Amino acid sequence: MNDLARPWESLPELDSCVPALGLFDGVHVGHREILRRTLRAARRVSAPACVFSFANHPRTVLGPKDAEVPRLIVTPERRAEILRDLGIEHILMTPFTTEWAETDAESFARDFVAGRLGAKHVVVGFNYCFGHRAAGRTRQLVQFGDRYGFSTEIVPPYRIEGEQVSSTRIRDAIRAGRLDLAEKLLGRPHEIRGVVIHGDGRGRSLGYPTANVQPDLPLLLPSGVYAVRVRIREDSKESPAFNGMFFAGRKRTFVKDSARVSLEVHLIGFEGDLYGRRVRLELLAKIREEMEFGGPEELVAQLDRDRVRCETYF
Repeated sequence: MNDLARPWESLPELDSCVPALGLFDGVHVGHREILRRTLRAARRVSAPACVFSFANHPRTVLGPKDAEVPRLIVTPERRAEILRDLGIEHILMTPFTTEWAETDAESFARDFVAGRLGAKHVVVGFNYCFGHRAAGRTRQLVQFGDRYGFSTEIVPPYRIEGEQVSSTRIRDAIRAGRLDLAEKLLGRPHEIRGVVIHGDGRGRSLGYPTANVQPDLPLLLPSGVYAVRVRIREDSKESPAFNGMFFAGRKRTFVKDSARVSLEVHLIGFEGDLYGRRVRLELLAKIREEMEFGGPEELVAQLDRDRVRCETYF
């Protein structure tokens, strides 16, 4: 690594801490075990708990240009919010860049982990890797820690239903519409966050007014109708949850050749204007597949049935 290329210079310098190192996308139950151990060690050595993470997936930089990059499960902002709620005091999150990619493993451990962070104890998952070409593995981290003054704790795989919990497994469950499994792996319902934008207003004329949602992240969900809980952002707080029905798909009943995917949510019992407001949708269950109807009457009859089915999940 070029001595001038020190990508951590913009990050705060800490006197001491106990950092957990990793991407932590989704902050799932396996991540929470790493964080639980981090908080326990922080109490033991009387140092603040810290998480160091990257805002983007490293494959956005490292992968071939035409390779598919894993989609994030939650935004970096939501990830930080969850980490704070769990009790992590310092959250250092920075973009993964070519400078980080070119940092050799020993410089990362010596100059960043031991030097910049002042790490006294480090907690990582069993498959953590670091440094140029991911040459640094957990064994090397233990050796570097012995050399530069921090101890290392390696957390074994966390398993549910006999399989390792991972962000990849969660993405696969969401793509398959297995929201029950995704919730079990995440420790909470999968969610969509976004802002309400103007739509065509057709839902109101059908008796099912909807809010059109522009999501913060590309959608992982397959098309269909879902039972959801909806929370509306009010300044820095969220409203109590409204029950709702969420549709993701093409509105082919009205526009036969439409290729545009719409994201619309009907909030049961809500009256008011949501345009420009931020919302968070907690996905509870998939109710049915996307369908095409012969006209508005057939659609409304199906929406009535969908609402009855959704009631079982509220």
